[in-house]
Amino acid sequence: MSVEIKSFGSTLSGREVRQFIISAGDNIKVSLIEIGASIQSLWVRDRQGQFRDLVLGYDTAAEYEDNPTFFGAALGRLISRMPDCTLHFEGRDYPLDNVDGMHMHGGIKGFSRVKWDGTVTGDNQVRFTYISPDGEEGYPGWVTARITYTLESAGLTIDYHMSADRRTVINPSNHSYFNLNGHDSGSIRSHVISCPVTGSFNQLTEEQGPLIEGTDLNSPQILGELFDRHYPSLEEMGGGIDHKFILAEPSEKLKAAGTLYSPDSGIELQCTTTMPCVMIYTGNMVDRVPGKGGCVYNKHAGACFETMLFSSLHDMYGSVAVIEPGKDHKSRTRFAFTLR
Repeated sequence: MSVEIKSFGSTLSGREVRQFIISAGDNIKVSLIEIGASIQSLWVRDRQGQFRDLVLGYDTAAEYEDNPTFFGAALGRLISRMPDCTLHFEGRDYPLDNVDGMHMHGGIKGFSRVKWDGTVTGDNQVRFTYISPDGEEGYPGWVTARITYTLESAGLTIDYHMSADRRTVINPSNHSYFNLNGHDSGSIRSHVISCPVTGSFNQLTEEQGPLIEGTDLNSPQILGELFDRHYPSLEEMGGGIDHKFILAEPSEKLKAAGTLYSPDSGIELQCTTTMPCVMIYTGNMVDRVPGKGGCVYNKHAGACFETMLFSSLHDMYGSVAVIEPGKDHKSRTRFAFTLR
């Protein structure tokens, strides 16, 4: 196992951006960069023994500072959308920064488009740290965010550790898009998806509801066949999955949060998490996005498994997203890879 450090260019303000390439044996390696603490590439061998880069991404620091599709990036302070651009928290309203009336995944820059400080903490591990000041994007309190990536032969583990100097909210995640045939292979329509879930959330109102047609992923579904059924629940989200799900197992231990399989490459991804929920997104709104190696990404180019807490919007779920001095946020998500 080893970690190689390279330059990945510089930010628009002239700060150097570093790339960390972790290798864990001969079958898996990952590239991480300091902008957004992002997963820039993730190489896994297919059933023929050939490396495939499984995540969508960019080649330059400038593209990651823009990154409208959040390729590979950390999300925060709050994942998902805040439709009224206001955090309603403990009897006070905090106006949040927004673009065209939408506050999404933490704001204009959030955790995704800022430079983190990367540190090698082991021969297979890199930790990224970002200090978010009071009032950034409209959120209260100073937050120290730490995200640690650990690569092992079986897969990649992400550990989140968030602390604050006062009561505030945090709900971090990662927005990697997976295409198990390779980032440059086109659509994931042939992929098979499943996830053990008991219910879902409305994307905008955060209201909890039962699973409806097109969103019950407890049994394996071929994505292309699912899209072609044109369920209203999928059509209203751009012709695919873009839904928050409550996981079947309510414990805080690592548990299943989704499986993705490619019959073509033979690679299977198993997502597990200590979080209670996952947002699954199948790239419905990706449209002619220039990416790595001259590739252009289009609709359904990849699938995201964005593990998350119950939302803190309107404080509906007992403030599970609240942190304060002496009460940090700690969670873990793992992406494991096997061959079939």
